[in-house]
Amino acid sequence: MPPQITVERIEEKRREMIKLAADYGFTSLLTIQASQELDSLLNAITNKRKSEYFLLKKVYSDFKFRQ
Repeated sequence: MPPQITVERIEEKRREMIKLAADYGFTSLLTIQASQELDSLLNAITNKRKSEYFLLKKVYSDFKFRQ
């Protein structure tokens, strides 16, 4: 099971990327890799939240329909 995606994990990756950019430059492969990992984390949490939103929206609309 993959590790839980949390805001703290995203912030940690963001800080890592900023430090790498400061140490090695914005075009460093290390910086780019950290940026891509951060993008993946952000995409994953966005998709998770979208899924939760649409599930709640469906449950709510089903509930309203039954009343």
